[in-house]
Amino acid sequence: MKYLPWVLVALLAGLLVWGFMARPMQTTIGTVNLARIVDESPRAQELSELLSKRYNELITQFNLGTEPTEEDVDRAERERLAYSQYLAYRQELEQKFQEEVDRAVREVAKDKRATVVVDDDVVRYGGTDLTDEVIKRLK
Repeated sequence: MKYLPWVLVALLAGLLVWGFMARPMQTTIGTVNLARIVDESPRAQELSELLSKRYNELITQFNLGTEPTEEDVDRAERERLAYSQYLAYRQELEQKFQEEVDRAVREVAKDKRATVVVDDDVVRYGGTDLTDEVIKRLK
């Protein structure tokens, strides 16, 4: 009777060891190349075209298409307003694209059973490159 607690502890320890060995812990690391995603993604190109179109609209709206003259005293203020609107729109598009990239990375990682995804510029060796799949999802 005095050995019963020790037998139970040994049995419990054996069950725990067997449980860990029965299912191997597998970590798959995925990598993505964000520069390639930006360069090659049709969605990134689409957003870049939207930004360029907005830039041209602002140039027209604020009458900034001509060279500055001395008579154009409020040009600096119009340039400042146009630039601030351009930056706000750019930030909005960048945030939207980042959210879309994050969603695509999560989906691809789930499909490929990657438990961790990192930017490939921090990986020296190994990992599964998910970049092509992410680019395909960003259409």
